[in-house]
Amino acid sequence: MFESMKIRWFTLMGIIFTLIVIIGASLLWGPEFLEDDIVLDLIVSYTILGIFPLVWFYRQFGKQGKTFADVMSFEKVGSYLSDIFFITLALILFSVGTFWLLGYILSFLLPQYVEWLLAIEDDMPRHILPWLMSAVYLSFIGPVVEELIFRGLLLKRLGKKVNMTFSIIVTNILFGILHMDLFGAFVFGFIASLLYLHSGNLLVPILVHIFNNLFVTVLMAINPPMPHFLTYETISALRSYAIPHVLILAITIPVLFVYIRKYIPALTSKNR
Repeated sequence: MFESMKIRWFTLMGIIFTLIVIIGASLLWGPEFLEDDIVLDLIVSYTILGIFPLVWFYRQFGKQGKTFADVMSFEKVGSYLSDIFFITLALILFSVGTFWLLGYILSFLLPQYVEWLLAIEDDMPRHILPWLMSAVYLSFIGPVVEELIFRGLLLKRLGKKVNMTFSIIVTNILFGILHMDLFGAFVFGFIASLLYLHSGNLLVPILVHIFNNLFVTVLMAINPPMPHFLTYETISALRSYAIPHVLILAITIPVLFVYIRKYIPALTSKNR
């Protein structure tokens, strides 16, 4: 289904829709809406990264006589539930380790960038309605849309045009760049791609994505006390917490490698 969809048309229509949204929002609220981070984030999330891709894929499926249920089915998901749980847990911990590792390496090469990165705050909106809208998007809508785009359209279309190995690498490099986490997000997307190729069911990687984002959203909501090695805000503190992060990577890398070995035959079979 995704193989016959055109990436260039998705991109072109996305650009046109983005211009329409920006012009429409400017006429409605004035250009000042661009300066309000909360309003801008919600508009972009629910229109450009929400309504547009969902409607576009709905129409593309309809042209083929298909629906979302044909690519996202609850059937046979049960056999993947235990793997989904352990993969999600391992990926969350792995992302903690890789974020530290990238920061550690760059602290010697680009210290100013690392200081800026450590200063970024990921606080949710304080008012209840924007908070709920952000939480719903991050936890549910975003994962569905991103999987449709990256594990659906890009992975399958590029796989048909070139080969699946090239596609899985390029697609997840883009996924890592988009999330400003080239190591962690690339591995996340790579494993999510293998799960989709193995199961033939986009709901499997969607559930991994949802559980991952939901965990982060809940943490931001309840803001529990965290271990000191996770709350570093300076380069000197980052460098001082090497041991716990190396241990995290030493534990999660073998776990993820086991799952990659389990599902990698799905990739090799698609290349034949």
